[in-house]
Amino acid sequence: MAQSEDRAGGEAPFYAVVRIVRQRWWVIVLCALLVPTVAYLVTSQKSDEFKATAKLLLRSDSLTAGLVSPGTDAPTTGSGADSTNLDLASVRAVAQGASNILGGTVSADTIAGRVEIVPNSDSSVIGVTATGPTARGVAPLANAYAKAYITFRKDAALKDIEAATTVIQKRIDRALGTKSDARGVSVKDLRARMDDLQTLAGLQDGTAQIVERAVPPLARFAPKPRRAAIIALGFGIVLGIGLALLFEFLSRRLNDPAEIEELYSEPLLGTIPESRSVAEAGFGLNALNAAEHAAFQRVRGNLRYYNDYNIGSVLIISALPGEGKSTVARHLAAAAAEAGTNVILLEADLRLPTLVKSLGLPPTAGLIGILRDGIDPADIIQRVPLGATSNGGSPQATMDVISAGAPQANPTYLIESDAMERLILDLEERYDLVIIDTPAATLVPDGLALVDKVSGVIVVSRVRKNTRAAARSLRGQLANVRANVLGVVVNGVGRADGMPNYGYGYGPTKDADELTPSARR
Repeated sequence: MAQSEDRAGGEAPFYAVVRIVRQRWWVIVLCALLVPTVAYLVTSQKSDEFKATAKLLLRSDSLTAGLVSPGTDAPTTGSGADSTNLDLASVRAVAQGASNILGGTVSADTIAGRVEIVPNSDSSVIGVTATGPTARGVAPLANAYAKAYITFRKDAALKDIEAATTVIQKRIDRALGTKSDARGVSVKDLRARMDDLQTLAGLQDGTAQIVERAVPPLARFAPKPRRAAIIALGFGIVLGIGLALLFEFLSRRLNDPAEIEELYSEPLLGTIPESRSVAEAGFGLNALNAAEHAAFQRVRGNLRYYNDYNIGSVLIISALPGEGKSTVARHLAAAAAEAGTNVILLEADLRLPTLVKSLGLPPTAGLIGILRDGIDPADIIQRVPLGATSNGGSPQATMDVISAGAPQANPTYLIESDAMERLILDLEERYDLVIIDTPAATLVPDGLALVDKVSGVIVVSRVRKNTRAAARSLRGQLANVRANVLGVVVNGVGRADGMPNYGYGYGPTKDADELTPSARR
């Protein structure tokens, strides 16, 4: 299966995102706290900035447009649309004029850098906005620039009029002695136009006026740390969600029951909640709360479906150590015993046995004694009381146990022996269900050696513990030996794994490293 398929987990994209957000909520919270905090601190360190605006009304000079026309061959430097006016307002000459008005206290370069022309597409009013470090300094700057702009427009218009006057005078001079010039315009009309230009020059005011003077602002324009923090909060949340999705994509671990089910391509028999009581409890389910108790009964109930296939023995296996395989094995056995099933738990982990120690049982020769020394299983089996049954059929339920015995360095030959196969067959005849606990399959081959000796296999996988590589390896090994895989039990499911079928709403969770040895096995 391709890696993209492994990650898909059969989830709808929306629910996949919701699950990832719930699992990695700490990334989102961290970004939501850190990004606004940094934005607030950085913004707070900036110098105060104040802003003041003067407003200018630009008027079109229709008289100039009529007198200073292309027919005069004069330049039209000072005429044009508002866009031209704004271009003129941006030239250095205006900034120098404003500097002169202020008595040279502010340089032209400083003024050019602090003043901005703000056009208005809906009217002929433009804004002259000045910014600076003090409230008292920005208003004079904006007003001086506005005055300099009006003066600049007036000077430009006068230059146009002067140029037009010169052209008309030349035409009059060439037309002396005749009634009209080469273009057919009479000298009388040329002189009349000359008089109009001189009158216009006297009336010229720059075709602009200040309609609103800039006043000192009451509050600073920037910085605004609170606004920056609010904007950064939204960005931080988006960033956190993005990082959570990225971490999920880069993660090697299996974080969701649906993903595990899809990866193994086997039915999900049940999910076990993340709980210290599950790890520390012995065989009896009476030490668990109602939801935890129900989780193991649900696995047992789903397993019962396979009774039509004569499931007499079940091998409990996992890809890695620390997935709670032994915990699931003993609680599943207890759940079956409480339901009235005649069940025995066989500890086949001969390398690192923990059953005797975790349950406080008296040590025996165990499975080692049966396989190596030929001891009668009847002399090894220990009966363990579990408490009252859930169906009330018996005042106290019990189950039988065969512990592993003394640890062995290389017990594979014992697991593969005919004696082991005979033992399983004998136990299947005497018990309704035989549950066999084995070591992690990707570390040692002991468990896989038993696959063809049992009726079926249950895979235990812990969320955030099992990796995709290990799960694919176990899936391949089970396929190679043609194991009858009954399904998958997902262990360590908590609130953050939030799909409706898997979230039980349990109390505080603990990491696998904090659990007891029996749970980590």
